[in-house]
Formats: sequence, structure tokens, C-alpha cells
Amino acid sequence: AESDWVFELVAESYEVKEPMNARISKARKPGTIVSTVSSGLSIARLAQAFDADGQKHYFGTHFFNPPYKMILCELVSHKGSDPKITKELGAYLDSKLHRAVVYTNDTPAFAGNRIGFQLMNEIAQYAEKYADKGGLALMDEIMGGYTGRAMGPLATVDFVGLDVHKAIVDNLYEQTKDSAHETFKLPGYMQKLIDAGSLGAKSGQGLFKRTKSADGKREKFVYNIQTGNYDPYPKFDIPFAKEAKQRIASSDYAGAMNVIKEAQGFEAELCRYFMARYISYSLSIVGEVVETKENADVAMGFGFNWVPASAFVDFLGGVNEAKKFLEKSKVEIPQVLAKAKPTGHFYELG
Repeated sequence: AESDWVFELVAESYEVKEPMNARISKARKPGTIVSTVSSGLSIARLAQAFDADGQKHYFGTHFFNPPYKMILCELVSHKGSDPKITKELGAYLDSKLHRAVVYTNDTPAFAGNRIGFQLMNEIAQYAEKYADKGGLALMDEIMGGYTGRAMGPLATVDFVGLDVHKAIVDNLYEQTKDSAHETFKLPGYMQKLIDAGSLGAKSGQGLFKRTKSADGKREKFVYNIQTGNYDPYPKFDIPFAKEAKQRIASSDYAGAMNVIKEAQGFEAELCRYFMARYISYSLSIVGEVVETKENADVAMGFGFNWVPASAFVDFLGGVNEAKKFLEKSKVEIPQVLAKAKPTGHFYELG
């Protein structure tokens, strides 16, 4: 009752959070802020446990994990939130807790997870589609660090946990109806692994498995979607990826993007499609989920450690070149890009 801010981080389900909110509601004093660390549940629904004053002071504060490395916090307001309190809480998160604050609307999975899990799950779907060409390992090699991420997208799924991944994409598949709807459908092999208790790194194996040999040598294995076995992680020779990495190592980012744009072959086409999809979907949530493209950029830069979509627009040569890149990959050109000025930097933080 004496608290100025009640910070709830119990399990990610209404069945657990709603009874907890009922208890908090009975104890909180007027003016006390209450926030949840939900990664995608309805903030408006969770706020219903409170009286009118409590609803004004109720928010989502989605800290990204691990919070000592990932400084993003999505501050989620709902229709009943007090704009003045939203602003004050955002300032506190920024100045006192040193967070990169992204203001998001009360939409499924908010900003970071909606963008990130869209790409990761679609890549997981393609791993099944091309299981005979390299499957999971091939997809992570195609979308490796040279495409702007610290960890391969499927390695990220394995790190997060297949059960957590399922909870997020199932919620998005059920609650959203946008152009990416079908890309949120969980692949069958992931459900099979979950049913077997193979949840990823935290359970010892999932999409990948790491072991130590008798002589202490570390070995990496990858799940074979076709056989259900774990195979030694294969080596790939993808020349354009190798050249792009070399360009990046010398800080020639535009040159690396030119290599990707001009490369021939199956792997290059997939790489361009996924990059185009990421740029398109990141910018498409502006208006519905976030008010500005900068909020989407901050979400991906500080929440996932991925190069933001707007930065890719500049690396590709600017607005007009980025539009051509998306058109060739047959993905939608979002309104914020379609209406952008063709000159100047598209990526801005401030």
C-alpha cells in the first residue's frame, strides 16, 4: 500500500496475472502506478481489475531479456491510460533506469516481438520448405551476422525457447489479420520438438544441440526436420555471404549491401526476400502499433540487437533504391516508405 510503483512480472498468462492484479487493486493507494512486464498480452484487459484511478495509472513495461544487456523497454499504454502519467513514467524509465524507451499502442506482441517473431517464424517455415537443401542450418547461414544481427534468427529462437516462441506466434496468429498473418503459423516440426520436451538451449536441445566430446571438444548439431535426428552442423560455402562479410569488416556497409543486391543464386534470392520482408514489416506497423518509424527502429536496435529497418533503407542507397529492392522481392512497400522524401537520410534517432 505504501508503494508508488507496483511492478508485476509473474508468468505470462491471464490466469496468473489477473488474480495478482485483483490483489494489487485492493492494496494500492490512489496515484500508484502499476505496470506489467507482459510481452504481448492485452494491457486494457489486465487494467480491468482496477478502479478508474487504477486504470489511469496502469501500463505495460516490457523490459527485454537480459535487461543488463538489452536496454529496451516498451512502454505500453491503453485507452484508459493518463497521457501525463505516460510521459512521466517514460521520463523515469529513460533518466533513472537508463532504458531506450519505445512508446507502443496496446496491440498483440507490441513492437519488438511483432517484428522479430514475424521474421524468425517465417524463416522457420522456410527451413521446413527447404529441409532437403540444408533446412535450419542453411537458413541461419543465409541470415547470419552480415544481414544485421548478432545471432542467427533460428539460433535466437533456440535461445529464447521453443515454448516461448510458440506462445508469441500463436497469439499473433490468433489476434492479428495483417498481410503477414500466415507467417505466424507455427511449423509442425517445432510443435513436435515441444511435445518431446526439446525446448532449446534451456533443455539441452531444440533446433540445435551442443555437446562436448571425451577430449573436451565442443560439437554442434542441428535438428534434421526430415529424419527427426540431430546431424553434425554442416559447413556451407556461400561466396556472396563471404564477400559481404569482408566488406562489413572494412566498414563498407553500402558495398556489402551492393554485393547482396547483385548476387545470383538460390541463397541470394532468399537473403534478399527476408531482408525485404523485414524492412517492409518493420515499417508497416507505423500507425497501428507505434506512431513513428523511429519507435520501430529503437525496438529492433535495442531490443533484438538487429540493424533497424530505416538504416537498411540508407545502406541500400536511399528511399528509391529501397523501394526497388522491395519491389524485386515482391513484398509490400509500406506507406511510411512510399511517402518518404527521396533525398536525405531515412534513418534518424533523436
